[in-house]
Amino acid sequence: MFNFRILSCGLTGSFGIFHTKVSLKYGTKISCGLNYKKKGSMFLNLPIFSSSLKSLKITNCRISIIFIPSVFCKNIILENIFSGFKIIICITENIPIFDILEIKKYVNKYNILFIGPNTPGLILPSYKIRLGIFPVKYIKFGKLGIISRSGTLMYEAIKISFQVKIGQSFCLGIGGDYIPCFNIKNFLHYFTTIKDTKKILIIGEIGGNFENFLIKLKNKKLYFYIVGIFSPIEIKMGHAGAINNKANDILKKIKKIKKKHLIINDLKDINLIK
Repeated sequence: MFNFRILSCGLTGSFGIFHTKVSLKYGTKISCGLNYKKKGSMFLNLPIFSSSLKSLKITNCRISIIFIPSVFCKNIILENIFSGFKIIICITENIPIFDILEIKKYVNKYNILFIGPNTPGLILPSYKIRLGIFPVKYIKFGKLGIISRSGTLMYEAIKISFQVKIGQSFCLGIGGDYIPCFNIKNFLHYFTTIKDTKKILIIGEIGGNFENFLIKLKNKKLYFYIVGIFSPIEIKMGHAGAINNKANDILKKIKKIKKKHLIINDLKDINLIK
């Protein structure tokens, strides 16, 4: 599935041009852009189409990356979904809550792998795929997968793993907005196609429960780094999901993880994963 061509929504904007250019240089197969007003033009030697459906029919792209402003995201993303796109990566943050709820309904209905919103994206060194805003300076192909809700901690983990000579097989940011549309079950469907992943570092938080799904992964060595352990009860810390409450006690989460997997105390301990 990751061999499909890619549509860049927002390619014609300054942010979209910059990151599309970096991805193309990295080797990513971005084939076209989307802009209703600039249809028929060329940017970075890529054609700009007026609709998602037209871009899919002409270039056979099934993966979409979103760089557009939040107020326009709902219509573009729904158009992507109804046109037949199977993987959508949304870099945009602060999409209105009612918009993202509607998007999430159709993402679940059509089993879309939706990464985001407010995500650094997905990078697959073995496929030369960079879908997002990852700095490629510290990306090196290897056997460690990294999954994180926090983009900043993701970048830090990539840099530290590079410094201790641990390469990455994939890096995935699930998104830090109030309501993430990422469904770990949908990702596991594609996960089996990612080459050479032997170990996975999961950067979790005090809130949320996506770690519980990952605990069940078989044939992979899992390592966890959980942030916010000393946060006060019922106070929002950082991301919307980072709320410690009685229903999701951080200590209970850690005890459950510790039964089967190693929890590192600091990202600098990544060298223990070797």
